[in-house]
Amino acid sequence: MPVEELTKKEQIINFAQNDPFLKISDIAEYVQTTPRYVRTILSEANISLMKLREKYARSMEKRLQTHDEPEPDKVLKLKPFKGSMETGDLGIDQMLDEEFEGLQKMGRDERLWRLNQVFYSNGNPCCVKEVIAFFGEDLVDVRLSSLEDVYELFSRKGINHLQYMDCVVRIDHVDDHIRKLLGIKRTEMSMVISRYIFMNKIPVGVENYYLCPDKVEMRFSGKLVM
Repeated sequence: MPVEELTKKEQIINFAQNDPFLKISDIAEYVQTTPRYVRTILSEANISLMKLREKYARSMEKRLQTHDEPEPDKVLKLKPFKGSMETGDLGIDQMLDEEFEGLQKMGRDERLWRLNQVFYSNGNPCCVKEVIAFFGEDLVDVRLSSLEDVYELFSRKGINHLQYMDCVVRIDHVDDHIRKLLGIKRTEMSMVISRYIFMNKIPVGVENYYLCPDKVEMRFSGKLVM
């Protein structure tokens, strides 16, 4: 369901159920309402943050006791055809809100940012990884060395358990910014892999990979379903 179709009541319940360690005041700020209204909605829905926290703690304790075998690998693996993969510097650009629709702004004063990092093989760009999400205006002042640091920023929003949609793979033309990073011509196409980053039903970011098909291979875990 698109974010704009979620009512304040639904958003409050989503926040509480997804991260019971949030404070009432935090939920109120994210949904842009009052703490009193948040308490009313949680009471009407018979939701107790204290009980959810206890349930989460018991679940984690049980998981740690019974989790003997590793979970199936669900990570997309990229490997250059030749040589090793090297990582470039992190690029940060501010975007206009209307340039990308469908993401939830978690704070009233947040701005839309695009962060990307180029990966090289034998000195040549072979992949660009990109994250688009809303963050504070002071993002440029935060010390970030890689996109892995970007995911830590979500925890500052109170988002401790991110969820990901399935990857969508397509062959497409890319915008001039990505094209220059990959070093490809305007007429050339790139392999694009995209997936949304969710907090329960609320999309908080999008993750994109732009690949040069002749320089890198992809490895998916699991089986291919037709």
